[in-house]
Amino acid sequence: MQRRKVTLKLYPNAAQMARLEAWTRLHCELYNAALEERIDAWRKAGKSIRYYAQQNALPQIKADRPELNALGSHALQQTLRHLDLAFAAFFRRVKAGQTPGFPRFKAAKRFSGFTYPDPAGWKLMQHGGRGATLRLGSGDAAMSIRARGLHRFGDQAKPNDITLTRKGGGWFVSVTLRVPESACARQRTAGMRRGVDFGITDWATFDDGRTIDNPRWVREELPRLAALQRQRARKKKKGSLRFKRLGRRIARLHERIGNRRRDFVHKETTRMVRQCAILATEQLAPKTMSRSARGTVDAPGRRVRQKAGLNREILSAGFGMAHRMLAYKAEEDGTRMHLSNPRQLKPSQRCSACWEFVPKTLADRMHVCPHCGHVMPRDRNSNSALVVFVDAFNTQDTPGTGVAARPKPLPRKRGKSRSVTCETPTTTATAV
Repeated sequence: MQRRKVTLKLYPNAAQMARLEAWTRLHCELYNAALEERIDAWRKAGKSIRYYAQQNALPQIKADRPELNALGSHALQQTLRHLDLAFAAFFRRVKAGQTPGFPRFKAAKRFSGFTYPDPAGWKLMQHGGRGATLRLGSGDAAMSIRARGLHRFGDQAKPNDITLTRKGGGWFVSVTLRVPESACARQRTAGMRRGVDFGITDWATFDDGRTIDNPRWVREELPRLAALQRQRARKKKKGSLRFKRLGRRIARLHERIGNRRRDFVHKETTRMVRQCAILATEQLAPKTMSRSARGTVDAPGRRVRQKAGLNREILSAGFGMAHRMLAYKAEEDGTRMHLSNPRQLKPSQRCSACWEFVPKTLADRMHVCPHCGHVMPRDRNSNSALVVFVDAFNTQDTPGTGVAARPKPLPRKRGKSRSVTCETPTTTATAV
């Protein structure tokens, strides 16, 4: 069985909206009370309180606060688990020497929602087309909320857990489905072998020269976004009715940009895996690529505003989202996805014809190989699409070993027996 998520939009009426808001405030209150208990126990007695101690106190808490009974025991337990996970992440960062980030108290208006961790206390009924009904609670406290959304798995998918989220003034439910592997499988329509490079000028460039334009959703909406932010900044009274109204408009605009990006990336990645038996690209680290150039007080950075604009374009392109989607869709489609390590491969400094290392500066826009005489525009040769395609083709018989498995080892990497090139866990013989 596989697990897949699908998000449905909820359409509660006024009474249901008020009840969802009240339930969210109660979950927030429980989270903050549990956090305060942990802090006080350590501060006053040097004692750590674990999750199970707080979970065992829930029956007495519900006896003192009857309004919590309608929320369901498992949903309340999951809220305590979220706090326990926050503490686990805090201690992990402390041990790793990172910025710890101690768990903080949450305001009710910023508490995003709550979770039912198993099929108890709720029921999702799918109707014809995109219609659905979500039933929460039981008895007199139960409520049925209209929902809209559809998934491709049919009746074979069984809901496992749900998370209700408040976002941009609306409510959404994220459903985790348990799906048989046969229902997850996609039908590939072609058997091409392609290398693809993700970029900013063109969102994707293939080894055969074909490109996919970058829609640049943020740049398109940037004048409107800046105008709304200026209007809100001019309000004299922060938190006034008009200030909040402008904040909601800004949030809706950001949500619209995110929806358009997600829709575009879903469609393009689906098209790629349907057409390709082998899909090669390089590993990307968008978080590192979009790191600020501000520097420190002792060593201030240079061209900070230019780097901020570049970071905005990198994050707007959604490279990380594209890689995650390609990974699970390639597994469903039987496509072999080859991820080359750019630190070993160095695609921008390598000749795609003879595979020799040819150093170039950013000012060099033509690739001229002194070893074999190969001449090609730099963006075509070193956009990594052609290079990673050659890398995937040379390592197709040894999946998972990557660039170190080629007959001719890379320069300066001769002593390395294994590389960190990744591949999707598919059956390579079937894909090839």
